[in-house]
Amino acid sequence: MAPAGQNRRLAMKWRTVLCTALFLCGTVLLSACGGGEVPAPAEPPASSEVPAPSQPEEVPAPSESASSSEPEPLPEPEPPKPWDGMVIPEGCKAEWKIEQGKLVLVSYEFTNGANVLLPTGKPYSIGANCFMKNWKLTGITIPEDVVEIQQSAFQESGLKQIYIPASVKELKNDIFADCHSLTTATIENTPMTGQRIFARCKALQSVQLGEGVIRIEEGAFEHSGLKKITLPGTLSNVEKYAFDYCNLKTIVYNGDWEAKKSTLTIGEQNEALLTATQS
Repeated sequence: MAPAGQNRRLAMKWRTVLCTALFLCGTVLLSACGGGEVPAPAEPPASSEVPAPSQPEEVPAPSESASSSEPEPLPEPEPPKPWDGMVIPEGCKAEWKIEQGKLVLVSYEFTNGANVLLPTGKPYSIGANCFMKNWKLTGITIPEDVVEIQQSAFQESGLKQIYIPASVKELKNDIFADCHSLTTATIENTPMTGQRIFARCKALQSVQLGEGVIRIEEGAFEHSGLKKITLPGTLSNVEKYAFDYCNLKTIVYNGDWEAKKSTLTIGEQNEALLTATQS
């Protein structure tokens, strides 16, 4: 039988062996499971070379559509108006329109009603009612550019006298009707006077119709104060009521009026013309 001290030494030896075995087994297991610490890689040695400069970024070339783009076109200018170029007297204002291909003065503002000057520059018509009931208008100069005067253009205005130049080829109806201040009028050679052109012009004293006037139309001088008229050799027709209820007394005619009268076509209700005497 072994002594007690020997047994203790033997037990301690086996304990040491067992602990060593357990330690080795644990190390093996840790390595197999990847639990071991992986050493960090060594840093590369510092290089003494200077790094090459970076290349500048390449700017992309403009696209073909951008380089070929054109500036936006300017707006189209307004087409010229038919009344462009008309000369308007200072201080006056004209309004125009185109009517059946003709340039027409629709309205007109002026400063001096005693001597109104109209636009010039192109042929035009004075429009219907253009100066109607304008009592500030007492005198007007109609230029050679005027080729037509439309209906009632000066009706009931304040005109005191009127001269219609040879350029005016057409006179519509009632143009000077009811102009109660109108005393004298001249129509150069418009073929027809227009109906009731001087009707009810109570202050009318004398009218001169130039060579070229062919027809005095219906009611031209009815109910007017007309006392004296100059008639042309070209006259051929006097329509009905042309001199109805007027005060005509004197006819100025270059020739034998009685002989001329016998050649005229004279409508009804014109006794004043038939009884007037030649001066």
